[in-house]
Amino acid sequence: MSTPPDEAAPEPRAEVSLHRRVSFGLFALLLAAAVAFYLWWGIGYGDWLDNGVYAVTIVLVLFGLAGMWLVAPTPPAAAPDRPAGPG
Repeated sequence: MSTPPDEAAPEPRAEVSLHRRVSFGLFALLLAAAVAFYLWWGIGYGDWLDNGVYAVTIVLVLFGLAGMWLVAPTPPAAAPDRPAGPG
């Protein structure tokens, strides 16, 4: 028994290359390093409101998030429905 066209099987997920997975993991590591650095500094020195700590943490967080966003796997775009005839 065949499936109706409107209930077609879902498309298989595209495999993400090893390079993209490793890059995503390294950028996630930057994000984790930012959190760990901020907590280490705050607990170790008892100073949670320091401009230098903010500067280092923000740079690590932004590079981590931007990198993760750039190498994140994107789903394939669906082809737009266009009329077959002219006009």
